Amino acid sequence: MFLSLTLSLTGLLYLPLGAQTLERKTLTWEQKKIDIGAILEENGPVQAEFFAVNNHPDSIYITLVTTDCGCTTVDFSKDTLSRENIASIKVQFDPDHRGGEFSKVIIIRTNQDIYGDTLYLEGINMPIPENIEMAYPHRIGDLGLKLSAVNMGNVFTNEPKIKYIEVHNFGSMEASLEKVQEGLPAYLLVSLQPENLKPGQRGLLIFSYDGEKKNDLGYFDERVQIGLNGDQKLDLRIMSVVYEYFSPVPKSMEEVVPKLGLSETDIDLREISANSKISRSITFTNMGKEPLQIRKVSANCSCVELNLEKDQLEPGERTDLKFTFDPKGRKGIDHKHISIFSNDPLNPVRTIVVKSSVR
Repeated sequence: MFLSLTLSLTGLLYLPLGAQTLERKTLTWEQKKIDIGAILEENGPVQAEFFAVNNHPDSIYITLVTTDCGCTTVDFSKDTLSRENIASIKVQFDPDHRGGEFSKVIIIRTNQDIYGDTLYLEGINMPIPENIEMAYPHRIGDLGLKLSAVNMGNVFTNEPKIKYIEVHNFGSMEASLEKVQEGLPAYLLVSLQPENLKPGQRGLLIFSYDGEKKNDLGYFDERVQIGLNGDQKLDLRIMSVVYEYFSPVPKSMEEVVPKLGLSETDIDLREISANSKISRSITFTNMGKEPLQIRKVSANCSCVELNLEKDQLEPGERTDLKFTFDPKGRKGIDHKHISIFSNDPLNPVRTIVVKSSVR
């Protein structure tokens, strides 16, 4: 009996590869992830719809749909899909008291694919606050906000960054935005949802920040004015960090693309006098095989003066960055940062740390 079992197992090892694996015939989805944005609990459930097409000659039908949360329900096409027929998956998210960002998983299994496709429904759940007055402590006119500033976070140049800000109307009149926002820069758009915010109602200020239109890189801390009806103005602080977007670099191209080399990234000036400026130089080298462009060089303090000899380097070419630190009015351990933005797609932002002890 042992010999028979051994022979059977040995035979399985020599089966053709196609006989050991199941061929997957999956549906082709229009998109596998949908972001439904910010959800206010008082507005009730929100729906999204996924679409898929059968590109196979064999008929496909959905056998099972599962979700990872009771707050997500699904209605789906139960018909058999012949070639080029379209399936619909309707997903409903019911907001509950657990706030914050969410990503719900929906697994779709069919008669031709037992492993299943995975879909994602994402968004931000905003529950009704228990205490309205405490939830929106920062008042600008009749409008209350949770914070006095809008932090857009990291913004990339390939697509606008969207930010949702809760706002509550504490006034006795409807609030709405002026149609023409003269106080906003071209790279920043804002809308109000709903368009007319009733007294006592909560809504959303929706900011869209276009990093490409900003046409600059690095950290920004700005003030903008948003026009409201009745000649009111929302004076807001907007913070952001803008980065250039680069597509992933294939392994075969990593030694070809522009590559920024720095002679040093950690500079210790040791003990220095507050009464004397001090200067150093850092050598930049293009270690790639394509031209290197230095987009921007900036410091996190106006006390650091920067002077770059060249901002475009051919392969193997070098240049120097001279920085001068003025420690006037400073005392004790001090750290300064110099940021270099370039078209090096593997390391588009490099940081040089300058340390000192000012006496």
